[in-house]
Amino acid sequence: MSKTVTTEILPENLLEHRAVKAWSQLEPERTEPEAIAVLRLTRKKSAVYRMAGVGPTGAAVIAKRCRTTTSSVEWLIYEAALSRLSLPALGCYGFVPEPDGEFCWLFLEDAGTHEYSPDNAEHRALAGRWLGAVHRVARVAGLQAQLPDRGLSHYLQRLRTSRAELLQRVGNPVLSAADVAVLQTVVTQFDMIEAHWAEVERFSDSLPPTLVHGDFVIRNLRVRPGANGLALLVYDWEMAGWGFPATDLAQLDRCARADLDAYYSAVRQDFPQLDFSDIQWLANYGNLLRVVDAIYWATLFMVRETYKSLLKPLRMIGKYETQLAASLHAVNWNATAGWKRATRARLTPPPAQTN
Repeated sequence: MSKTVTTEILPENLLEHRAVKAWSQLEPERTEPEAIAVLRLTRKKSAVYRMAGVGPTGAAVIAKRCRTTTSSVEWLIYEAALSRLSLPALGCYGFVPEPDGEFCWLFLEDAGTHEYSPDNAEHRALAGRWLGAVHRVARVAGLQAQLPDRGLSHYLQRLRTSRAELLQRVGNPVLSAADVAVLQTVVTQFDMIEAHWAEVERFSDSLPPTLVHGDFVIRNLRVRPGANGLALLVYDWEMAGWGFPATDLAQLDRCARADLDAYYSAVRQDFPQLDFSDIQWLANYGNLLRVVDAIYWATLFMVRETYKSLLKPLRMIGKYETQLAASLHAVNWNATAGWKRATRARLTPPPAQTN
């Protein structure tokens, strides 16, 4: 995650703005916006803008600049998956690659300003029904070969990569004893998860892989009032792929916390082999995988050895360790001597060399 800012010096003539130039390549009815709002800028050169007045009937259009590898996935999902839904979905106006091919622009309908709240039972039920519909429809959309892998192997690789990074940092002399203890605890938790990995694999065999959003959290959702009630609008499919749908049902802080009863009602006809308790287990496993993924992203910040540069990821990992502990408690995985010995061997520093 790159540092986000919301300031940019806009050109006096908005037609000269890079988002507007890209938008004009789609030959829209209206090109010049009434105003441009900067929603997000990052050091990695991604950006999101709201262009007022250029969409159908004078609506705003969201212009999103990001790497082609991720934007092409989003474009595919809007065109090939969401268009098949009977549920409301954001309109996608077009996809414009930049000349070098590394970045491109995606133009989307503005989702509006009505925020989703997991504390609102109606919102959570809406999310459960929406996820159920997506997970059902996507299986017949022929998307598997065109989407990144989000199966269990994806998460196991992230667990192992993160654990190796944490073990490398344990011996850093700038870390306090408390910092080291947190890293060691997470390594132990990861050992426990891997020791029980076959259990998750057996469970995943009971339902087919499908489209996974991968970041089904509050900030990526909006609700829209309408004549037929509330509609859920979902965006930011950059982490999406094809695989095990557990993480979309995660019930952790900042997640959508979709209502599991509503989800079960939406999918039960397609999955008669599952009962509601299986859906609860799906969410439990989703909590675990969600935190593994979050810790993986936190370790990517560990690029320098100074305490100042490590402070932010350490704080993030400390927060995630608490979530991981609660998630492990929910699945009731108990320690066994085998993984305890393996963990102790990895965390014990080698004896000092003597001359």
